[in-house]
Amino acid sequence: MFWWTLSGILSYFSVPFLLPVFQNNRRENYLEEAVPTGLGTAFVLSGALLIIARSREERYAAPFAYLLLFFAILGLLDDFCGEETRKGFRGHLAGRGLSTGALKAWGGMAVSLAAAAALGSGWFQLVLNALIIALTANFLNLLDVRPGRAGKVFLILGFPLFLIRTDSLGPLLGMLWAVMGFLPWDLRRAVMMGDAGSNPLGAVLGLACVLALPLTARILLVLVLLALNILSERISFSKVIESNPVLSYLDKLGR
Repeated sequence: MFWWTLSGILSYFSVPFLLPVFQNNRRENYLEEAVPTGLGTAFVLSGALLIIARSREERYAAPFAYLLLFFAILGLLDDFCGEETRKGFRGHLAGRGLSTGALKAWGGMAVSLAAAAALGSGWFQLVLNALIIALTANFLNLLDVRPGRAGKVFLILGFPLFLIRTDSLGPLLGMLWAVMGFLPWDLRRAVMMGDAGSNPLGAVLGLACVLALPLTARILLVLVLLALNILSERISFSKVIESNPVLSYLDKLGR
């Protein structure tokens, strides 16, 4: 427990250390404030460092660290070079030319397939597991439009998964601590995690689902994720959350 707790401490103190690097890379938040983005790098690096350090004790340390780092690289590319005018699957995949969003989508699927292949399953589960990882990564990215929202969802969904498989989800616990270390900065609107944070978090959450859930539950999960990702093209998740008293309370908690 001590080692994973350390990832939270490292994450918190990494933010001011990394802030000068991202200071000029700003995006407008929902209040139209220009906030440095891409600072999810703080908890990605902190979590990955601890996961790699404990790789001898943790069976699935390699795929967790691999997903964190590669999804963070794809996310950073979009944070620094992304086109804000192109949104969603249709905007990036149907538009002319290769956008950073399209590169993130195709690259994320390739990275997800590689991680799923490392788990050693048949072709059906290989595709199923890769889809869960990739779609969960995109889903958490879609939620990252309010301070702390993506981080809270990661904590709410991730902790029960850890309790299901405490024997093999130590790296997930490390990331839960790392996100808790980052959240105070995010909730105060001092920084944004950006795609460099939300995408890796979603990928890690997807991998945890793959490891913790039985086959039937994973099939249902991938259908739900497909539906949510398709619905995001037509409805605003923010409006849905704001219209529900419980979800709205949780969403605003800590701001």
